[in-house]
Amino acid sequence: MENKIKIALIGLGQIAQKAYLPILANHTKVVPVLCTRNPKTLAALAQKYRIRDTYTNLEQLIRSKPDAAMVHSSTESHAGIALQLLKAEIPVFVDKPLSYSLEETDQVLECAFLSKTPLYLGFNRRFAPMIRALAAVPDPGQISWHKNRVDLPGLPRTFIFDDFIHVVDSLRFLGKGPVRNLHVFASMNGGMLENIQVRWQQGDTLLSGGMNRVSGITEERVELYSKGNKWTMDDLSSGTHCANEQTSAMTSGSWDTTLYKRGFVDMVEDWLHVAQSRTVSAPSLEDIRATHQLCEAILGKALEGTKI
Repeated sequence: MENKIKIALIGLGQIAQKAYLPILANHTKVVPVLCTRNPKTLAALAQKYRIRDTYTNLEQLIRSKPDAAMVHSSTESHAGIALQLLKAEIPVFVDKPLSYSLEETDQVLECAFLSKTPLYLGFNRRFAPMIRALAAVPDPGQISWHKNRVDLPGLPRTFIFDDFIHVVDSLRFLGKGPVRNLHVFASMNGGMLENIQVRWQQGDTLLSGGMNRVSGITEERVELYSKGNKWTMDDLSSGTHCANEQTSAMTSGSWDTTLYKRGFVDMVEDWLHVAQSRTVSAPSLEDIRATHQLCEAILGKALEGTKI
C-alpha cells in the first residue's frame, strides 16, 4: 500500500465501468474505493476487481477520507456531490458537464478556489494522442469538429451539455484564446433538438462544429488546416495528412488500447498528478467555466426564435 493513492469512484454506471475502473483497478499506484447506492452493482464490481473498500453512503465515504474522488453519477447530482467533497478538502474529478446550470457551476468553482482543493473535469479528447498532435500544429487557420449520431434527438439543454460539450470544449482547446463572433444554427422538431451547427473565432483561427443526431451514421471527424497542410482525423483513431498534393496515412499503434486512443489513459495520469500535488490554479478553474459558459451561450442562441 506504500505510496499508493486511494481513489473513490462515486457512481458505477457505464462510463465508470467501461472507462475508469479498468484503468484504476490495474494501476500500480492506485487503491480504488467504490461507492454506489446499488448494492448488487457494488458487490459484483468489488468481486470482479477484488476491491475491499466499498460504500453505499456518500457521508460514510467522506468520513473514510479517501485521497481523492471521481464523480460518475448522473449530471443532476454532480454539483451537490462535488460540493460535499470539496468542503471536506477532497480533490474531485467530475465527468462532464459539471452542471446543467452555470450558476451551480460557479458555486462549485468558487468552493474549489476557496477551499484550495483541486477540481478536474473529464474532457478525455484533450488527451487523445491524435488530438494532441493537432494541438501542436502552429497557426491553424481553420478547424472543424463534427460528431454525429443516429435517431437520437434530445432536449436542447441535455443535448448540448451532456454530448455536444465534447465538440465545444475540444474546439476551444485547439483554438486557444478568447471566443468571439459566435454564430449558431439549430434545427428543432417537436421541442427536441435534432441538429446544431456552430461557428466562432479564436485569434486568427476560424472554428466550426456540429452535431447531427438524426444522421445516417455514428461518426466523429476533425479537420485542421494550416498554410500548405490539411489534417483529417476519424473517430480519434486514424487520419491523413495532406501537403503538396500528397497524402500520408496516420494510424494508431497496433497494440494501443481504445481507452488510450480516446485519451482516457493519459487523462487519468494527469488527474492523478493533480490530485497528489493538490494543484489548484485560477486559470484551470476559469478554463472549466469558459467551456460551460460557451455551452450556455450556444444554448441561448439555439433557442432564439424557435418554438419549444
